Amino acid sequence: MNILLIIASVATPSFLLGYALRRFALKLETKATSAKLEIALQAEQLSATVSASLDGIIIINAEGLVVDFSKSAERIFGFKKDNILGKNMATLIVPERYRGAHNAGMERMRDTGKANILGQRIEIEALRANGEEFMSELAISRSRSSSGDIFIAYIRDISAAKAAEKALLDAKEAAELANRAKTQFISAMSHEIRTPFNAVLGIFDILGDTDLTVDQKQLIETAEKTSKSLLRIINDVLDYARISSGSVKVLDEAFYAPDVFDDVYRLFAMYAKEKKIDLIVNDKAAEKIYLSGDLGRIRQILMNFVSNAIKYTHDGQIELIIKTLEAKDKTWELVCEVKDTGAGIRADKLGQLFDEFYMVDDVDTRASEGTGLGLTICKVLTRMMRGEIGVDSEVGQGSRFWVKVPLKQVSAPVQQDVSESAPADINGTQILLAEDNPTNRMVVSRILEKRGAIITQAENGVEALAILEIQEFDLLLTDIFMPEMGGKELVQRLRASTLINADIPVIALTAMGEMHEAEKLKSYGVNQVVLKPFDTKDLINAIATQCSEASEKIDMTTVQPVMKLSGGLTDGLDPEDLLMIKGQFKIDLKEVTKSLRNAVAQKDVEAAKFSSHTLKGLAGLYGLGELSDVAALTNSHCFPDTLAEMVEHGSRAIKLAEVSLLNLDVLFGDNEEAA
Repeated sequence: MNILLIIASVATPSFLLGYALRRFALKLETKATSAKLEIALQAEQLSATVSASLDGIIIINAEGLVVDFSKSAERIFGFKKDNILGKNMATLIVPERYRGAHNAGMERMRDTGKANILGQRIEIEALRANGEEFMSELAISRSRSSSGDIFIAYIRDISAAKAAEKALLDAKEAAELANRAKTQFISAMSHEIRTPFNAVLGIFDILGDTDLTVDQKQLIETAEKTSKSLLRIINDVLDYARISSGSVKVLDEAFYAPDVFDDVYRLFAMYAKEKKIDLIVNDKAAEKIYLSGDLGRIRQILMNFVSNAIKYTHDGQIELIIKTLEAKDKTWELVCEVKDTGAGIRADKLGQLFDEFYMVDDVDTRASEGTGLGLTICKVLTRMMRGEIGVDSEVGQGSRFWVKVPLKQVSAPVQQDVSESAPADINGTQILLAEDNPTNRMVVSRILEKRGAIITQAENGVEALAILEIQEFDLLLTDIFMPEMGGKELVQRLRASTLINADIPVIALTAMGEMHEAEKLKSYGVNQVVLKPFDTKDLINAIATQCSEASEKIDMTTVQPVMKLSGGLTDGLDPEDLLMIKGQFKIDLKEVTKSLRNAVAQKDVEAAKFSSHTLKGLAGLYGLGELSDVAALTNSHCFPDTLAEMVEHGSRAIKLAEVSLLNLDVLFGDNEEAA
C-alpha cells in the first residue's frame, strides 16, 4: 500500500486545522511586519520632508501644544525642538496682542470643529526666541492622528522681502517727491523767467509804436529778435526738464490735415526770404480730411525741423511736404517732411542727431546757436504720440527730416463765425488787471489803454476781489502766481460768489510752462489762457473774443447818459474855456471816483460819506442829474447799520461816473480841434 495513502488515512481533522491556522498566523505576521516597515518608511520620509523644508513646520494638537518642530522652524524662531515640545505654541511664538484671538480661535475649533484660518495664507507678525517680531506668511492645515486632531502650520519668514518691498516703496515715494519738487521748480523757473521777458517784449512793442529814428528802430528790432532767440533757448531747456519729469501730456484736437504747415510757414517765411531761400509748401499728397491729435506738438516738431533747415541752408530751397496715408478703421498716418538743399550731414553723425545735447558743429567752432535739445525733444514728443521720426542726409546734397504720426479721422469741428478782416476792437472795455509785478502792470496797461480799454489795476487776488465786489467789469485779466491770493483762488471765489462780476469772462495771463499745463486753469473757471511773453495782437484778440461772447455784455461806448451843462456855466464861454473846464472836470471826477471806490472797497463809512457828498455836488454842478442822485442816495446810507445799501448804491455811482468819463464829449462837445 502506498505510504501516502497510509498517512492520509491516519491524518485526523484536528491536525489539518492546526496546520491551516499556523499558515494563516504566519501570513498575518508577515503583513503586520510590512505595514510597520511602510509606516516607518512614511514617517522617515515625512521627517525628511519636514527637515528639508525651507518653511518652518510646526505641528500642534487640539490643545495648542507643540508635538513637532522642524529644523527650519528652529532656524526661523531660534527655539530648539527639545525645549519647545509639549509647550503651548501661543505663549512662545504668537505676539501678546494676538494671543487672545488665537486662543479664542482654538477654543471655537475644539467646540465646533470650525476654523476660519484653515486653507488660507495670511501675513502676520510672529515672535522669535529673543523677543524680536518679524513678518511671517502662515498657512494651516488639519489632519487626524490616533490621538485626535492635529494642526500643521507652515510658516515662512518674509521679513526680508517686506523690508525690500518697503525700501522699494520708500524709493518710489522719494522719487515721486523729487519729481514733484522738480516739476514745481520748473514751473517756478518758467514763471520767473517768462515774467520779465513779457515786460521786455511788451516794452519793445510800445516803443515800436512811438516816433523813432531809423537807427532806433533797427536797435529795437535787433533787441526784440535777440530776446525771442533767447526765449526759444529757454523754452527748449524748460521743455526738456518738463519731459524728464513726466509732466508733459499730449492732447487731442481736430485739425485740417493740409493746414499743418500753415503757421510754421508764416513764422519762417520772412526769415527764409532774408536768406534768399525759397520756402515751398507741398500738400498735394494730403487728403482733405480732419484728424485728431496734438497739433501744437506736431507743429513744435516741424518748427524745429524748419528752423534747422534754414540755419544750415545758405541758398536753394526748403520744401515742406504733407502726406496722409490711410491705414484702417479711419486711422491715418500723417507724414510731414522738411527737405532742404543745405550742407547735409555726415553719415557718422546721423545716428547721434537725436541724442541729448548733441550738436553737429563742434562747441568751439560752431556757427549756430542752440542747446542741442531740440531734436531730442522732437523724438520724445513723437514717441509720446506713438509715431516715428528720422532723417536722411548726404553731405553736399541736403537733408530730409521726417515725422510720421498715427491719427484718427474725425468730423470737421464747428467753425465760429469770426471775421478775421475786422481788427479786434476793445475800445471802452472795462478790464480789471490783477498782476503783482509792477513792470508787467505798467506794460499791459499801456498796451491796452492805447487800444481804448479802461484798466483798473490790482496787485494781488485779495485786492482784485475787493474791487470786483463794488465795480462792474467786462473782463478780468489775471496773473496766476501772486502773493496773498493767487489767480486760481481768485477765479474760484469769483465764480462761487453772487457778485455782479461772477460771470464775467476771465483771461489768465500767465508765465506757466506751456499751454498744455495752462489749459488746466479752465477747470478753475478761466475762459482763456494767454501765455507770457504774449504777442500783443493775440492778447487783444483774446480780450475782444471773450467780451463779444460774454452774455449781456454792456457796450460802454454806446451808453449815453443824460448829460447837459448847467446854463450858467456855458454863458459867455468860448471853446478854449470849455476845453479847460472839461480837463479840470475830468481830473476832479477821476479823483473823487477813485476815493469813493477805495472807501466802498474798505467799507469805510466816513470816507464814503465824504466822497459821495463831493461827487453829488460835482455831478450836480455839471448837470449829471442821475449821477448826482445816486451819489446822494449813497451818502444817505453811509452808516454802520446800512453798510450793504451803501456798497450797493456806491457801486452804482462808481459805474455811472466811469460811464460819464467815457462820454465827456457828449457833455462838452468835441472842442479839441476848435481850441
